[in-house]
Amino acid sequence: MKRQFGKTLQHIAVLTLGVFLTLGHMAQASDNQGIGDVAGVGADLADSNTFTLLASTSTLFKAAFLTSDNTALTSGDTLPAGTSVDFLIYVNNDADVAILDVGIRDTLVGFTYVAGTIHVLNTTVECVTPLGCTLAEEKTIYDDARAAGLSSDVINDDNASFTGTTLEVGDNVTVGNTQQDAAPNVVLAVVFTATLD
Repeated sequence: MKRQFGKTLQHIAVLTLGVFLTLGHMAQASDNQGIGDVAGVGADLADSNTFTLLASTSTLFKAAFLTSDNTALTSGDTLPAGTSVDFLIYVNNDADVAILDVGIRDTLVGFTYVAGTIHVLNTTVECVTPLGCTLAEEKTIYDDARAAGLSSDVINDDNASFTGTTLEVGDNVTVGNTQQDAAPNVVLAVVFTATLD
């Protein structure tokens, strides 16, 4: 049996110091930046076609995959403008208790959201290491979440929405979305697609 008290305190401390993900509060996962090239010519606007992915803390993680072949991307990868990218945002809840009323907000910079692509899943088994999943585990989370049903883009009676340049999950981020909890011992994951501007 896991030591619940110690793990709960660990989560509260980490979640509070991480990216504003605390019980009943929202997490922010921005920091993605994609700056394209000119008409697909990488030499134009030197170094402006660099793909940057920075949002990763000990509680909230962000990864990216090419939509075309599901290849994992890393910061510094170079992509042409118009490339379709799947973003994965996830919380690895290794506690024996749920994290209630989680909110996630991600504002796209340098990308254009592809309508109707939000998937939210809360059933993938927790990662082995509490403070970071392996690349193989991230790929499993990504594959599982992509297979989940779609959430709508509008603010209504499901758990996610996309307005302007911002993805929001949970009702404490946007009134009208439903409450999103992170179940115990699983990963709460969000996947959506955007194209590099």
